[in-house]
Amino acid sequence: MSKVKKVFNAIGRTVGVVLIIAIVALLAFVFLFKSSGRTLFIFGRTPTWVMTASMEPEIPERSYILLRKADASGIEVGDVITFRSDDPELDGAYNTHRVVEIIGDNEEFVTKGDANVANDKYTAKAENVIGVYEKKLPFLTAIGRYLISGVGTLTAVIIICVITMLMYLPTFRKAKSDLDREIEEKREARIDELVRLEVERLKAEGATAAQLTGDPAPDGDGGEEPSDPPIPAKDEEDDPAAIENENDNT
Repeated sequence: MSKVKKVFNAIGRTVGVVLIIAIVALLAFVFLFKSSGRTLFIFGRTPTWVMTASMEPEIPERSYILLRKADASGIEVGDVITFRSDDPELDGAYNTHRVVEIIGDNEEFVTKGDANVANDKYTAKAENVIGVYEKKLPFLTAIGRYLISGVGTLTAVIIICVITMLMYLPTFRKAKSDLDREIEEKREARIDELVRLEVERLKAEGATAAQLTGDPAPDGDGGEEPSDPPIPAKDEEDDPAAIENENDNT
């Protein structure tokens, strides 16, 4: 692997880790804000989720909308506001309805859902106003609707797992390679140790150098190969041809 590729891999892993940390930190930050009764605004805007159909057709059920941070003194009749409801049935949850009447000097607001017949039982107090509805967020809505479905939740979990695996796959590969190398080194060291012990055992039993190395033992001091034995000379008395010549001469 080239140095450039290693650098890019390291940068990719670092960026991935930073993104995960940033997302987790942002979610924790938002959660802490909501737990403390506050809403996190970025550049004076924040998204919020409308779960019910009380504001249809202006705001469909299960939709993300964009809120603009606004002071209660600037709210007018006809504005759609998101506020923390005093209705015990909502248990302090956010409610997004239209202002139909203003009480006092913008101290309280009578609200009503566009799809509802009657006004809300409880008025929205100025200190409980979160923001004013600005527009719908269709792309974020599509993502939100998909994620709250069973298939969407499973898909999100799978995507997170795949991204995590891809980020740390090079690390896993390196760890496996190091482990394999360590095992191989231990195996070779064990083989060398067994060979050394066997050599010491043979030496202790008086084995020769040839036995230790596995070479054939040399013949004689010079180490030369033995020559073939001499062929004994034939006796003339036993040679039939010599006997026949001798008879011819006589």
